[in-house]
Amino acid sequence: MLVIVALLAAFGTGYRVRASNESGWMPPTSARAIALTDTPQGQRIADRSGQSMDIAPKRAYKPNLKPYETLDEVRKNIRENFVRTNIDETELTYGAVRGMLRSLGDRFTRFLTPEDYRRFTEQTDGEFIGIGARIDVIEDYSGSPLAKPYGASRPYIVEAIDGGAAQKADLKKDDVILTIDGKSTAEMSADAVVTLIRGKENTIVKLKIERKLKAAAMNRDAVYKQFDKELKREKIELHPVTLEWLPNRIAWLRLDEFNHRSGPEMTKALNEIKVGPKGEDGKPQGAARGIVFDMRDNPGGLLNVAVDIGSRFVPSGPIVIERERNGSEHSLDAEKERFMNFKMPVVVLVNNYSASAAEIVTGALKDNGVATIMGEQSYGKASVQVLLPLKNGGALVMTTAKYLTPAKRDISDKGIEPDVVVKPSAEDEKTGRGAQLDKAVAFIQEKNSTAVAARTP
Repeated sequence: MLVIVALLAAFGTGYRVRASNESGWMPPTSARAIALTDTPQGQRIADRSGQSMDIAPKRAYKPNLKPYETLDEVRKNIRENFVRTNIDETELTYGAVRGMLRSLGDRFTRFLTPEDYRRFTEQTDGEFIGIGARIDVIEDYSGSPLAKPYGASRPYIVEAIDGGAAQKADLKKDDVILTIDGKSTAEMSADAVVTLIRGKENTIVKLKIERKLKAAAMNRDAVYKQFDKELKREKIELHPVTLEWLPNRIAWLRLDEFNHRSGPEMTKALNEIKVGPKGEDGKPQGAARGIVFDMRDNPGGLLNVAVDIGSRFVPSGPIVIERERNGSEHSLDAEKERFMNFKMPVVVLVNNYSASAAEIVTGALKDNGVATIMGEQSYGKASVQVLLPLKNGGALVMTTAKYLTPAKRDISDKGIEPDVVVKPSAEDEKTGRGAQLDKAVAFIQEKNSTAVAARTP
């Protein structure tokens, strides 16, 4: 057990300390002046910055040491020599695990503590205690002076969920969270942010928010507003599917994420679309004349749910192709019994925040020619993560494969290019409607008009 802890501790410490970038330390081969003085314990080093440290007597160099032996030595030195004696071995281990995973260079591979894992499970179940906001992390954020250190990653609001505490507090898309209960969010992972924000029902969480009011060519000329918010944590039930009827029997079908509730709720909505909206007499008016399938701001979710939902529109063949670490490929095919054979125009709306499972479904509908894609280029997350439970109650979320669209397109960091590009309007930012939805509706109406004209003798 000690060896495992040592292995993890040294990796984490090694990852965090980048010697060539630290102002307090430079290798002996640098141009900085270094003075050495002998002491009974070894040597003390002092440089021009006034810093000093002891150097232990040299030991015989052993090039054949196994990695864990070096790591155990580092852990021992931390325990015996570090200035603070109250080292939390659990936190040291967790930090080491995160360090090892971060060294892989894949931001989607991450460690979940037992508490993180519990909250992750709640999220996929569609119910949790929180403030009702979708959170992501922006890299290299440089905002106002309050956002120091400049260039650190920071969490921001992707979306405030309807009816949640975040929306009630008027938090908006792209608001940056600087502190949570007074703790800086600089370089904090999305999982750590969520863990701090969530908690017991009816308790208070305090956030310091930074909002950009005015953009500028040079970032220093931008205008920012900082303010504090106290939000009450409450039970959030995520109903990922929303159906709204637009004029001319056009269905506006919104899918917010792919969790365990998405499939059943999608089944109910699609069955209603087949029947059509009810009139004032309570009777159906006829099947929908088109579907606007809105996955803007959808961060993704469960892969099996993506295959399930894609199968409603694609009759056969692959929904997505997985490419394993050894280069082998296998397809996850449409589940034929779920196909609903919609004989009407379908427009899929996506934007820069449509990711992962949302891109899988979008790619499947695009490559199979069953929908027209509109909006903006999607996020570009083309990797599959597997949840690996650990004995301590935590888990690893580990990237194990990449995915390709049915036409074998790799959308990594590129996303899916819409068939029709439509930039959002100011109204879109407020309501999620505006120019993009209007264009989708107009497209469907034009398709229907053309079809009617073609049938007219």
